[in-house]
Amino acid sequence: LMVCSCVPATIQLLWMGYFPCAPLGPTLAVSLQLLSLVRQLFMWMPPNTSAWCESFEAYLAGMGYKVDTKVWVS
Repeated sequence: LMVCSCVPATIQLLWMGYFPCAPLGPTLAVSLQLLSLVRQLFMWMPPNTSAWCESFEAYLAGMGYKVDTKVWVS
C-alpha cells in the first residue's frame, strides 16, 4: 500500500480486491473472492454434500470456471 493522505488505505485495499476490517487504519483485510464464496455457501445452507458442491460450482461459474464432471455415488 502507498502511504498517502490522498487515498485512504481502505480504498486502496478495495482496489486490490480486499475488504478492510476497519474504516481507519485497517490491520486485517479479507479477500473479496473469499467473501463471495462464503455468501454463496450461505445461500445454499442445507447441511449436506450436494448443497455444498452446488454452491461451490456456482461460485466457480461466477468466476468463469466450468465444472464438466459429476460423479453420482449410490
